[in-house]
Amino acid sequence: LDQVRRVDDEPYFLDKNNGRIGYFLMDSISYEATYGYRTVFAYLKEADEGNLINKNETLARVLTMPVSCGQFSYANINPKRILGVSGTLKAMGSYERDTLKK
Repeated sequence: LDQVRRVDDEPYFLDKNNGRIGYFLMDSISYEATYGYRTVFAYLKEADEGNLINKNETLARVLTMPVSCGQFSYANINPKRILGVSGTLKAMGSYERDTLKK
């Protein structure tokens, strides 16, 4: 119920042509970011107000129940080395790749 009340806490932007909601992040609008159930309720609000062109298709795509399957803290593991995270692998040079292969 709290998420319903807080649907407008984080301003969102509706892309009516593509039926998606985005949030302002780092000087641009991200349509990948979500705020949990608040984003789902934002879609329902826009549907009720008649702002979604393909209402049924959009709601079928976005009305999901996120289920957390677990989490762990990286602080609780004790690796010998940390060379980067998966988001940085594409930016590695040949030296870093050779080091990982060893």
